[in-house]
This record gives sequence, C-alpha cells and structure tokens, in this order.
Amino acid sequence: MFCLFRNSRFIYPLNYIVFVLSIAPVFYWLYFALVEKSFLDNFIKGQTLFVDLLLGLPVVLLFAVIIYAMIYWTLKVITILVAPFLLEENKLDLEEDTFDPASMEEHGKDYWLKEQEEQEVKQEKQQANQQKEMDNPVNKNKLDKDSHQ
Repeated sequence: MFCLFRNSRFIYPLNYIVFVLSIAPVFYWLYFALVEKSFLDNFIKGQTLFVDLLLGLPVVLLFAVIIYAMIYWTLKVITILVAPFLLEENKLDLEEDTFDPASMEEHGKDYWLKEQEEQEVKQEKQQANQQKEMDNPVNKNKLDKDSHQ
C-alpha cells in the first residue's frame, strides 16, 4: 500500500476535484484565523502585538499547509482502499536514472564508486575488530573455560 501511496497520483479529472476538496478547508481556516478572529483588523489598525506577528502568523500559515496535506493524503488513502483504479502510476522514476555511464568519463570512477569502497572499508574494519576480540587474552580464557565445561 505504501508503494501505491508513494508512486501514484490521481487520474486526470479527479486530480482537480481532489485539489479543490483539499484547498477548500485551507481557505476556511485562513478566513477563520485572519478575519473572524480579527487578526487583519488589528493589523490594519496597528493594534497587533509583536508576539502575534512573530509567532501567531507563521503558525497560522503553517497550519494551513498541514490542513491541505492532511486532507489530500486522507483522500488518497481512501482512494487506494476503495477505488485504486482512480490512480495512475507516476511516470517520473529518478532512482533508475541516477547512473549515467557517459558521466563515468566526465567525473571519473572515484566519483561513482566511492560509496561502494566506503562499504568495503567498513566491512574490513568490522572483520578486524572481530579478529582483535578473538585474539584478546580475556576472550581466549572465556573460550577455554567454555570448551572445558
């Protein structure tokens, strides 16, 4: 389900409907927070406290983004569970297009093989640490005691 959630989008006419359904509560929230709670009136009259401008306004705007995302993702999950045929696969797949063989000549092998070499070095260090633990006299005594029992 997570793969479908991440790698899909709504089909053509439905995407606009979902957008409108997701943005409508955002407009209501902004209307409620700015107009009904008299934030704009106080701001225009110059009666707004500095704390309201510094903390209140950013929180109101961030909450609008959270409301949009919450509604959109809820509609997407409901669509996945009820009618997955209303979703289409994203055509953009960046994971497969990250390696370009022509760029090997441009950047050199060190650029592309660096991560692989770092993993090999980590494995060698782990093996060396395991060997040191086995060669430690304290560990040898424990092994000898375990073998005699």
